[in-house]
Formats: sequence, C-alpha cells, structure tokens
Amino acid sequence: MRSHIALMSVPLHGHVNPMLGVAAELVDRGHRVTFASGAAFAPLIAETGATPVTYLSTFPAGGAPGDGWLAASDDGRQAARMFGRERDAALPQIAAAYGDDRPDLVVHDSVTAYAPLLAARWGVPQVQFSPTHVFFHGAEEKIGAPVRVVPEVRPCVVAMPRSLQVNADQVGPEHLFVGPVPWRRSTDGDWTAPAGARVALVSLGTTYNSRTDVLIRCAEGLAAGGWHVVIATGDAGTARELGDLPGNVEVHRWVPQVRVLEQAEVFVTAGGAGSALEGLTQGVPLVVVPQGVEQFLTAARVQALGVGRAITPERFSAEAVRAAAEELTTNPGTRAALEAMRAEIGRSGGAPVAADFIETHLLEGSAV
Repeated sequence: MRSHIALMSVPLHGHVNPMLGVAAELVDRGHRVTFASGAAFAPLIAETGATPVTYLSTFPAGGAPGDGWLAASDDGRQAARMFGRERDAALPQIAAAYGDDRPDLVVHDSVTAYAPLLAARWGVPQVQFSPTHVFFHGAEEKIGAPVRVVPEVRPCVVAMPRSLQVNADQVGPEHLFVGPVPWRRSTDGDWTAPAGARVALVSLGTTYNSRTDVLIRCAEGLAAGGWHVVIATGDAGTARELGDLPGNVEVHRWVPQVRVLEQAEVFVTAGGAGSALEGLTQGVPLVVVPQGVEQFLTAARVQALGVGRAITPERFSAEAVRAAAEELTTNPGTRAALEAMRAEIGRSGGAPVAADFIETHLLEGSAV
C-alpha cells in the first residue's frame, strides 16, 4: 500500500541526519515521503528520494550553530524559548506548504513542536522519532528540569541502542530502540590516514563547538603522545582561532566523519548521540568531553558500559585526554565492550525495524 508519510524535523544536523536513513527506507518500500525542514537541508533530503518541504527557520543558517546559540550552562529555559520561537515561525509555513496534501502519517523529531500540532489539525496518526535519550518516568526530578515535564505518551522510534539510554528500565513500552540509522551521503567525501599513523579524531559536534581551548588542549595532549590528530571544528571561525598547532594535527571545518572513524583508533567527542553512535558503530572507543545538556548523560553511560571514558570539565586537561586515549586503546576489556556494543547495534535493526514500526502505526491509523 503506497501512502504519503510526512517526516518533520527542526533544521539541525543532529536531528535531521538520523532521520535520513528512515526516509530512504520508506521511499524504497514504495511510500511517497515528504520531509519538512529548513531549506539548507533540502539537498540531503532529496538524496534519500524524499521530497523536501522547506521553511524559513529562526535557527542559525546551515544547521551549524555558532556564537549566540545555546549556552553550555543552559538549564533548559533558553532551549525552550528558542524551540518555541521556531515552532511559531514554522507552523504557518509548513501548513501552507502542504495545503490540501494531507499526509497519512506524520513522523516527527522529538523537539519539532510544530509537527504534533499539524498532525492533530489533520487528524492523522503520528510517530515520534528521538535521536537521543528519551524521558523516563521521574525524569524531571532526576535531571533537574526547570519545569515539570509530562511528555505525551506517543509511539516513538529511538535511534539508539537501549543500553545507551539513561535509566532504560524506566522508559515506557511505547518506545522502540532501533539503534543508529546510518546514511552515507554522496557529499560526505573521502579521507585517507597517513601511512602508519595512529589516528585520533577530535570533534565537539555542531552545537557546543566554540570552545577553542578544549580543542587546543586535546590537540596538544594527543599530538605529544604521537597521535595523528584530525580536528573537525564545525565552525569556520573556530578553525581560524586555533592558531599554530603541532605538525601532526590537521584542522578542518568539516570532515567525512564516518570515513575518518573507519581509520581512527580513538574518538574525542562532546558526547552528542549522533557522533557517539557513529564512533561506536565503527568500534572506536570514545573519550567524551561533555559540553552541555544530554552530553553529560551520554558520557556517564559510555563510561558505565566500558566503551569509553568521560572527562568532566573539572577533570579536563591535555594530559587527561592523552591518558584516556592510551588506556582505551590498550585495555582488552574496552575492546570486548566495544564488540558487545556493536553486536547490540546490529540486533537493534536500524532503518528496517524503524520502518516496520512506522508502517504498523500507519495501518492502525487507516483502520480508525
């Protein structure tokens, strides 16, 4: 049965990218897929075979926040204001773009607040898609939410393995953990490691990436240990501000991250779920240097699972990063934990299992 499935996401890499593989899978199954997000993501969306539906966003251009984006110290209030403003701007634009072309089902990113409103207006079923930790029972007390959060019970695809979820035993049965949903884009490019080099990738992701001091300390510590260091800044200004670094350090705004990870022995990351899972899928141990929000949750789970080490701000130094990298790459227990994680990711099912789940709710909607 060919149906019209509308995917919707705010225009941020960490939220759009995990949904691209699902879009491609649904297209391959014969559905007509539209994907609403910011205009900068239209080329990526089109590569999956889905039809981009774009709007003028209030977020930074290109889905790569820089100065003026969420402060690392934000307790949730600033984020709530910014996502609320985005909802108010996007809602009338997306409604107008769809017009009378009502989808049969809406699949929306967990922070895309305009999408549930449109699904309710159209009277169609909806499935949530979370690229990171989901709220568990009692989450507002445990994580210190500034306001009481009572998430609506809604079927939800979670693009993480269940073991990485914080307090997984308290997550409701409406959540299906499918693991990461990879999507190799034609624009990713290529990268080849220098012959005989031990490669360390350093990236703080696309949201909290303005800490040049963190990047410099990572580069200095790893370079002094003989590593070939690849730094992805995510921001052109940050790249220019790093100054002179050792000769075995290369700096780029963007790198083909999966390609680099295929050749890396360690990944220093802020702990964004997407980046962490790309590393774990490749079996690369993580040194997590969290910068804000849920990154601290991911860092704690990575440490608990034995697939990496967390270095919190009060413990951060060039020496700590180098020591963590050396310990992770020589510890047999780390390798065993990484193999167990890769096995769990494989069992979780990825895009096919996510699409099965979505189609189930599509059929339920047609029966109402």
